[in-house]
Amino acid sequence: MKTLTEQARTIPVRAEVDVVVAGGGPAGVNAAIAAARGGARTLLVERYGYLGGMITGSSVTWYLGMGNGKSQTIRGLSDEFISRLGEAGGLTSERNQSGDCNSDAEFVKWMSVEMVQEAGADILLHSWVSAAVVQDGVCRGIIVESKSGREAILAKVVVDATADGDVCASAGAGMVTDNHDITLICQVTGVDREAADAFRRDEPEAYARLIATLEEQGGMVPSHGGAKFEGYSAVDVADLTHIENEARKRAMRGLVFLRAHMPGYEKAKVSLTCPQLGVRESRKIVGEYTLTQDDILGSRKFDDTIGRCGAQMTGYKLYDVSGLDYDIPYRCLVPQRVDGILAAGRCVSATHWAINTLRLIGPCTLTGEAAGTAAALAAASEVAPRQVDAGSLQSRLKEQGNNLG
Repeated sequence: MKTLTEQARTIPVRAEVDVVVAGGGPAGVNAAIAAARGGARTLLVERYGYLGGMITGSSVTWYLGMGNGKSQTIRGLSDEFISRLGEAGGLTSERNQSGDCNSDAEFVKWMSVEMVQEAGADILLHSWVSAAVVQDGVCRGIIVESKSGREAILAKVVVDATADGDVCASAGAGMVTDNHDITLICQVTGVDREAADAFRRDEPEAYARLIATLEEQGGMVPSHGGAKFEGYSAVDVADLTHIENEARKRAMRGLVFLRAHMPGYEKAKVSLTCPQLGVRESRKIVGEYTLTQDDILGSRKFDDTIGRCGAQMTGYKLYDVSGLDYDIPYRCLVPQRVDGILAAGRCVSATHWAINTLRLIGPCTLTGEAAGTAAALAAASEVAPRQVDAGSLQSRLKEQGNNLG
C-alpha cells in the first residue's frame, strides 16, 4: 500500500474527564454507569446514533450467560438493568433459572440512555474513536472523528469497550486476533408460516429442489438467523465490506425467488437488515492474565476476582458444563504493555476457547461494570489501573450487589 505523510495539525480538546468509555454496547454502558456512580466525571463515546451495541444494532437481543444453566451467577448492575427493563415492559420473555431472557431492542436503547444519564455520565454519539492518545507509555485519552471534525478527549483512565479492542490496539497494547463466524441478521415479515411449513412437510422433494436452485443462484432463505460468514476478519475493512454487500444480495435474491416459487412467501418482505454485523470474536488484549479453557472447566477461583460467571458456551468441543461457574480475574482487563487503560467486553484477555463464554451479553456487562468501577477508583487515587487494590475493588463490587463467590 502506498503511503503519504500528513502535515502536523492542532487538534482541539473537546473534553477533559476522569474516565472516558469508548463504545456504547452492553459493556460500555455498564462501565459508564459504574464509573459515574463511583464519583468519576465520565463520558461515554459511541460511533452510532444509539447505545446498546450488538443488542440494538445486530438484533442479538438475548441476555445470555447470566448463569450456569441451573442458577443465576451474575448480579449487580447487570441484574439491575434487566430488572428495570422488565418493570418498563422491555423484556419479551420470562427470565429462566439462569437469569437469561430476551429483550426489546428499542427499550434497551432507551434504558441505556436513561441509566447512563441518571448516573451523571455524559454521552457523545456519532463519534468514531480513531486513535489513542499515548504519552510515555500511558494512554491519556482518545481521538474521535465526527461531523465536528477531529477532536481529542483527555482522561485519567480510558475504558476500551469497542469490542474489537480498537483503543488498546492503537495504544500499543499486545493483541491477539482470532476469527469466528460473522452474521448479518435479517428480519422477515409477511410469511404465511402455516402454508410454508405445510409445503416443506408434505412435498419434501419439491422443497429440496427449490432450495438447491436458490443456492445455485447465489441466494438464501432470508430469516432472522441471517447470513453467516466463516473465515473473515472483523478488523479487516475489505472483509467487512464484502460481508455487508454479499449478505444483503443473498437475502434479496432469496426473497425475490421465494415470492415467485415458494408457497407462503407470496407477500414476504425483508423488513430490516441490521445496521451492525453480528461479530463473535476479533482482537483481544494480552492481559496480565489470560483466562483459559482449563480455568473454566476447573471452576477456578482467583484472588482478584471481579465476579462469578456461569459457563454457557463450550467452543468447538462439547463438554457437560451445566452448573459450572468460574471467576473472572481483574488482571484479564489490564493490558500488559500500556498503562491508563482497561478492556471490557469481548476484547478482554482470554483464549479463543474461553472467549466463547465471555463474549455473551451477561459476562460483557459484568466486565463492563468492573472496568468502570476500577477506572473510578484509579482516577480518584491517581494511580494506574493495574495498581488498583483488588480488595478495594471487590468491596465496591460487593456493595453494588455483585456475586464474587
